[in-house]
Amino acid sequence: MSARHPPLPLSRPRVPRVLIALAMGMSLSLTVSSTPLHLGIAGGHAGADAGDDDTATCDFYTNDTVQNNCGDECGSCFNAGSRKGVMCNGAGSQTGYYCPADGDQGDITFACMDWTFGSSAMRAAEASFMAQSGEDVFFGVGTFGTADDEQNGLGACYRLTAEGVTKDIIAQSINTGHDVAGNQFDLQIGAGGAGAFNTCAGSGMSMYGGSTDVWGCQYGGVDNKTACKDLPEYPQEPSPMEEAGDSLVALCEYSWDNNVRLSGAGMDAGLCQYNPTLLNVARVQCPSELVAMTWMQRSDEPDYFKAPEGMSMKGFPVNRGAGDDAGDDVECKSYVNGAGSAYCLTRMMDCRKPSGAFKDNVKDSLMVEGKKLVQTCTSDGYTRIDDSVAARTATAKPSQRARDTTHDALHTAHRAPRKLLQTTGAAQA
Repeated sequence: MSARHPPLPLSRPRVPRVLIALAMGMSLSLTVSSTPLHLGIAGGHAGADAGDDDTATCDFYTNDTVQNNCGDECGSCFNAGSRKGVMCNGAGSQTGYYCPADGDQGDITFACMDWTFGSSAMRAAEASFMAQSGEDVFFGVGTFGTADDEQNGLGACYRLTAEGVTKDIIAQSINTGHDVAGNQFDLQIGAGGAGAFNTCAGSGMSMYGGSTDVWGCQYGGVDNKTACKDLPEYPQEPSPMEEAGDSLVALCEYSWDNNVRLSGAGMDAGLCQYNPTLLNVARVQCPSELVAMTWMQRSDEPDYFKAPEGMSMKGFPVNRGAGDDAGDDVECKSYVNGAGSAYCLTRMMDCRKPSGAFKDNVKDSLMVEGKKLVQTCTSDGYTRIDDSVAARTATAKPSQRARDTTHDALHTAHRAPRKLLQTTGAAQA
């Protein structure tokens, strides 16, 4: 379509206020790209506002007068042409797509909060997609894994039909791991459970303040809509979420209103043990509006948003008939001890840098140039970091092999800890 659609309500790159000081009294300078970041839907494709050059260049880190990252070289520029963002100054000279997922010194990076099911940006993207395609669906992101794909499904989009959910969900897999399979999808929803790697709450470096007490179960999060009101409304750096028109409380309530989670209150298995049954899972093309949220895209995508008959994942679709048409004896049995999460739409929100943001987890040959990695956020949950390059400091200059070896040792788990950018700084010239 040639008609221009309004930009998604995402804040520009901004410099968060100081939350912590580095050890030994050191200050940290944060450099921001010269062009503000807007996640918009223009002319039927995801990108910057018309006239803006929103493409990151591989020399973004060369002008940092504090650490002189890159010097006259540019380190490893695996994701050249990605979208601009703010600079990460991680501990141990970890920058760009090597921006660490946790730590108590320097910057760390997080999952973005506008990826969450029902965020203002997601709903605007859904409306734009419907106007162009006629498909009325929800959008989402989450964790998925399948041995039938050479990248385990990472970066691919799947159309999910879940029992009790009024519309299909087109969700992108931005994270994968040993604890998910091709018959389960772990959807990022408001306070959906932090799992094993919690960077949402519980420490001074967490995205949100306060303790984890109000966040519900480790796996599953809060177990009823009423409990949503006890959550912190905004991250410790609140302005971007406020400006976007979101709040954690509202995102949590939206997930209950749209039946993507179930309560265990009064049920035999107890709290956080019940999930909707997945009736169908099929790989589809990633809508450009959803790609605009994550900035990750596969080069081997199907050419349809609704899979033809026979193209569903193994074991789908599920026939959940009634009466004489009893259907398949298949349902999500997460409430049965030891049954696992097959055929379940599970939920999560750990605020953590997903595995799709790590260079070692993607295959260059399967990715679109400039969209090889998930573009993650600062601790405010909305401001994107620059992930085009993993630069090195001029003083250290380790070999590429040494840098990759160090990175591999730090990030062997299927997803790693997260955090980031709590400093002041000036715009890059």
